[in-house]
Amino acid sequence: MPNTKTAAEKLQDAINSDPFLAGNDVHLDLTTYPHLMADKPEEKDEFAPVDTRGMGLGSSALKRFLTAPDREAIQELRDPDALRKFDLEHGSGETVYASNIPFEITRRDNKWFAKGKTPDGTVHRFSADTRDSLFPKISRAVRENTVRALTDAERLQVVRIAQAGDTQGAIVRYLRFAIGEERGSNYADHTEMLGDPALAELFDDAAILTWFAARPNVRDSEAWSNFLVDYAGNRPLSHGLLDGAWAAFEKQQHTSALFAPVRETEKPATQRQLDDLDDASVERLITDTKKQFARDVRAGVR
Repeated sequence: MPNTKTAAEKLQDAINSDPFLAGNDVHLDLTTYPHLMADKPEEKDEFAPVDTRGMGLGSSALKRFLTAPDREAIQELRDPDALRKFDLEHGSGETVYASNIPFEITRRDNKWFAKGKTPDGTVHRFSADTRDSLFPKISRAVRENTVRALTDAERLQVVRIAQAGDTQGAIVRYLRFAIGEERGSNYADHTEMLGDPALAELFDDAAILTWFAARPNVRDSEAWSNFLVDYAGNRPLSHGLLDGAWAAFEKQQHTSALFAPVRETEKPATQRQLDDLDDASVERLITDTKKQFARDVRAGVR
């Protein structure tokens, strides 16, 4: 029977018979050709534990970078490439010190910036058109927010003034050294300055330094220091309070010395100790006992 199919029908039959051209779901056995077999897809557990590797070391630095991407935050990431990129975009940073307080200086968009923290916990940020213009701002912030310890030479000046009898002048000189004229001028008056909690320890040190210097009859000791802490409690130190504390301390020391022999004789001798005494020792013991009894009577102890 002659084949009456058209050319188009013959082409369609050829496509239908070819498994690679047809749309049929054809499965070929490729076990003998392992290099042609596709890798088995990895099974994924959609309830697998969450990857918490980013929540450990460095996560706080990353969070800080995301919330406040300044140079310090990028430094904490410990990523040199990220730091170089930041410096290229914002200008490299350098650190300068004002009274041993570090300030980081950076340049960005043709403008200079400084950032630092003074010992009172205040964070200072400054900007200027030139690098040198930042330094007066930094110096002023340090002077206005920093209380410094006196040098040995400055303490000696204060002591000499107090020894000469001018205790008020000695305290004023101490405060000028420690606080500075610029910070002192920020207070409306001396009452406001005395009420600043940040200066409480400073005033206590000034009071006790000048008080000791003005009183040559006072001797420092561990017993006195312990007594003063208990006597003062939480009250700020002043010359009047120190005078009262020293008077009470001397009275306590005198009372302790007065009753020391009493405490010693309060321990009665044992019978064996009495038996071992010779006649002269017994006589002295009787005499001493009578004398102590008379002292107790006069003191009102008996």
